[in-house]
Amino acid sequence: MVFFLKSVLIYSIIFVLSTFFISVSDADDHTGGRLNYRVYFIEPTNNFQPSGLTIKNNRLFTVSDKHDAIYELLIDEQVAYMKLHHKIDVQQLGVMSLDLEGITHNARDFFLVSEAHHRMIRVEPSGNSYWIPSDGKSFYRSANQAGLFQVFNAALEGITWLEIEGQFLLAAERQPRGLIEIAVDEQFRMISQTNHVLNQTIYDLPKNRQPDLTGLFYYQGSIFALHRNAELIHRWVKDDSGRYQEQDSWSFTDIVNQPDFRYQDKRYGHAEGLAVDEDHFYLVIDNNGIAKEQQDNDNRPMLIIIDRKNL
Repeated sequence: MVFFLKSVLIYSIIFVLSTFFISVSDADDHTGGRLNYRVYFIEPTNNFQPSGLTIKNNRLFTVSDKHDAIYELLIDEQVAYMKLHHKIDVQQLGVMSLDLEGITHNARDFFLVSEAHHRMIRVEPSGNSYWIPSDGKSFYRSANQAGLFQVFNAALEGITWLEIEGQFLLAAERQPRGLIEIAVDEQFRMISQTNHVLNQTIYDLPKNRQPDLTGLFYYQGSIFALHRNAELIHRWVKDDSGRYQEQDSWSFTDIVNQPDFRYQDKRYGHAEGLAVDEDHFYLVIDNNGIAKEQQDNDNRPMLIIIDRKNL
């Protein structure tokens, strides 16, 4: 009994000191395993609202819909620090602001999506930036005529580069959500746009939440998607008819609803960026400046890293 009590005491001390590397039962995990994860608060805030995420050369990069820039996330103990990687020259693009909502890359360049302008931005290592399409047109008209972009401020919300297919895949956020395929040539000049309205879901949603799509990431032949309002990650798979279907899922609802990580506004989900590697899922949480439920003075967004090995 003495040994048991000592063991319990030691375990409790370790739990308090270590925090944020947590193992909990994942009720929505389809494998029935354990969910291991770490949570890092993003600093400095400066109204930083992360809206996209990618991995390039084993480094995490993000964008904010309130900043016209690319940032690297540097992890230090319990904090992920923002480091300015590249400031986008909006004057070079001929606009005042961008409302960046997604980020991806190829071997050389970054590619961003601007929700305000319904276009992509190519950012070269030199810092030069170019619109895609380059002829002044946007993706809006084609998407809107197909049934997407029906609600203000609910348009482009994610991007990933499908290298094998030679095209980009863009996320249309909600009401209805969908996917947009953008085929390009070797110089990244746009060839075609194909729109897919995908507002049905096989996953349960909390009351008053709509199906949505806020992040995409292509990894080893799979398209991973971030279903913010269902608080889960799933895959998009094309069927024989060419229509995208939801497949598999990994829930993170038990993480974001932990008392230490839950925000005061719980009407909708908050995850807005997804990246994937062999061992982990990476999520950025955009709380729109809202404070945590148990800490009125803490409105920092979060980076969540989930161990995939046991899923």
